[in-house]
Amino acid sequence: MKRQTHNSTHRRAVYTLPWLILGFFLLACQLQNNDDSDRSKPDLKDHFSTKLSIEHAIGFQLIYHDHWKELQLYRHYNDQADTIRFALVPKGETAPKGYQNNRILRIPLNRVATVSTTHLGMFEALNAMPQLKGVEAAKYVSSNEIKRKITEGKIFELAPSGMLNVEKVVAEKIEVLMGVGYPNAQNNTYQNLENAGVPVLLNAEWQEKTLLGRAEWVKMLAALLNKEAEVTKIFDDLERKYNEVLTQLEDKPLTAPMAITGLVQGDAWFVAGGKSFANHLMQLANVQYPWSDTNNTGSLKLDFESIYAYGLEAEYWLVPSTAKTMNELLQADSRLADFKSVQKQQVYNIYGRYTPGGGNDFYESAVMQPHLVLKDILSIFHPQYFPNHELVYYNRLK
Repeated sequence: MKRQTHNSTHRRAVYTLPWLILGFFLLACQLQNNDDSDRSKPDLKDHFSTKLSIEHAIGFQLIYHDHWKELQLYRHYNDQADTIRFALVPKGETAPKGYQNNRILRIPLNRVATVSTTHLGMFEALNAMPQLKGVEAAKYVSSNEIKRKITEGKIFELAPSGMLNVEKVVAEKIEVLMGVGYPNAQNNTYQNLENAGVPVLLNAEWQEKTLLGRAEWVKMLAALLNKEAEVTKIFDDLERKYNEVLTQLEDKPLTAPMAITGLVQGDAWFVAGGKSFANHLMQLANVQYPWSDTNNTGSLKLDFESIYAYGLEAEYWLVPSTAKTMNELLQADSRLADFKSVQKQQVYNIYGRYTPGGGNDFYESAVMQPHLVLKDILSIFHPQYFPNHELVYYNRLK
């Protein structure tokens, strides 16, 4: 009987011992993993101590992961959502799976080029001039600092003759080209660049519905340069100034003048769409705009006859194409002299700051100065509330 008990106890020990060893092994592994995880956490946190949230822009989004950022670009001008994704990965870190090489950007970027002047104001606001290495053409630039750097050879021209120099972009070791267009736009030149190993990042800030939405694209650039902390302060200040302008109209009686936009070009007249930032501005100024209920985020194509009746009634006329003077305006069509806005000299365009070579600061620094653009618009329609304001980006045609 004693021997049977001994054997039973022996068998239990034999069966139990391996499980105890396995348990100790798993516990040790878990402790080791936890220890490794704890040691790695400070490094991961150091990558993105400040995270950005997108509150106004509808054309892009930023998502922060443990050791990389995801940039999503998508078009919003129709019901189909086409999304392009980029992985922004700190140098030395392992890139996530599922991304092509031209969709992986090693951050912070040090050599960036752009073909749109709307990005230049963002570089200046972020104090990121050392990272800007290429622009489309010097003649379109308004910034004196950028012009000087072009002259000094610190910034090169991508397309001085109108055609993008792919070989030059590659030779300059550009890490990403910031283009203009829809995220899924097909462009042979852009495709050639990507085939040569230069990622192309298409911005669509011009499709935003509000001025703050356009300005918020600076956060995308900041994410590429690891300047989240800087851009947070910049954008908070920008929002504050914008809202301060709006508060100047609070509890004030506002008239509701009518306005038209655009100008006849051949047999077509293009007006700002109802979901454009231009219409958004007019709504803030309590303006009656005949096409405010349309769904276009860009422009709407109409014929002259459709506009003429409104032109006879509208007190104001904004952004008549490229016309800078009344004489240029009337050369487009003599019937425009019948418009009420022409007779009352209330026609305004966006040539408050332009260069003879074709540059226009409305498409450069104004993107990062939404409060001044807003103040220009409000002072045009309600000058009694802004008696000391001089137009900055808009000009009155004479």
